[in-house]
Amino acid sequence: MTTVLYESAYGSTREYAEALAARLGTTAQPLATADPAALRGSTQPLVVLSYVHGPSVPAASFVAKNDLGDRPVAVCAVGMTLLDVARAKDQLAGALGKKTNVARFYLPGRLSYSTMGRKHKMVMWGIIKALKAKSAADRSDNEQGMIDSYDRDTDRVDLRELDQVVEWAAARG
Repeated sequence: MTTVLYESAYGSTREYAEALAARLGTTAQPLATADPAALRGSTQPLVVLSYVHGPSVPAASFVAKNDLGDRPVAVCAVGMTLLDVARAKDQLAGALGKKTNVARFYLPGRLSYSTMGRKHKMVMWGIIKALKAKSAADRSDNEQGMIDSYDRDTDRVDLRELDQVVEWAAARG
């Protein structure tokens, strides 16, 4: 049976993890409760999901730092970067270091300014201010999208994007 672990900041990663686990006939567990030694003993697929906050991707950090044995492993990054940009950039490849055999998936997330903490709001304010300083002609579609959605609750969660993760796990389970 596939193991599904997650770390969520605002809820969209938890939503993906729970939906994925339901589709795979298992239960999603918080990453904080994971025992790497116990995970190493299985040959069943492991899927670890987390948010992306700048360079921080807790799922990738967990997989990179732990010996998970020979089991098939996938990492899912949930973020607000446009999917085509996230997939082309492939931030997880670098974050996973030498673990090149890990499947990498990118899922669109949710950003809720209405529930965002003060520190996160200040970081976003700084990013948007810097992006607005660029001429409109020099901004990428992703940067313009960040500006356009600034200070607005934006929900891009699409559970259909889990199809590729389900197919990956089914082929290895």
